[in-house]
Amino acid sequence: MTDSFAPALGAANRTLVAAVMVKAGKCGFKDITPAFASLMPHLDPTGAGMRAQELARRLGVTKQAMSQLIREVQSRGYIEQVADPSDTRAKLIQLTKRGIALHEACHQMLSSINEVALRALGPTRVRRLQKDLVELAKALATITEQ
Repeated sequence: MTDSFAPALGAANRTLVAAVMVKAGKCGFKDITPAFASLMPHLDPTGAGMRAQELARRLGVTKQAMSQLIREVQSRGYIEQVADPSDTRAKLIQLTKRGIALHEACHQMLSSINEVALRALGPTRVRRLQKDLVELAKALATITEQ
């Protein structure tokens, strides 16, 4: 049996989140947390908005955890909740102007990370890594479905 890949995968994720945090801090966003860095790429900067339940599903967290994160991010002025025009009982999470600026900073950092990966591994290996990680995520999801 080979050594576990999980520590390397965890280290890569922590490094990715740390890089986004550093970039955001340099852009003036000093009040964010690693949870913010994980949430921001999933929010739509076009203003369409998304329901909290969908965000929770995308991030793999409970609805309760997502509600708490939404309250924290909203209290810092990055998002707002607006009525869903298709269902007045539901709310959509939308980025504010400040949130759009943070989203852009996070997006720039993720682009930089992709460039580093391409230089380090080359395009073929990066595409393979992406494909392998997607397959792994699907396979690991079966554990939580049992």
